[in-house]
Amino acid sequence: MSEQKKTKKNKKTTMFPLGIVLLILGVSMILAWWPDVVSVFRGLLGIALALGGLLVLYSLNK
Repeated sequence: MSEQKKTKKNKKTTMFPLGIVLLILGVSMILAWWPDVVSVFRGLLGIALALGGLLVLYSLNK
């Protein structure tokens, strides 16, 4: 096996456990702070609706 293939394989074997750990941490944080996550989504939805309304009013003005 060439040195380049070994390096790619080593990188994949290193990154896979790191990805699993980050995934578990992210999901556990989302579940632990679920009310805050819902608040953030509601806030983002509100901002998106407000910007949509501004765009509609701006398009009517032109």
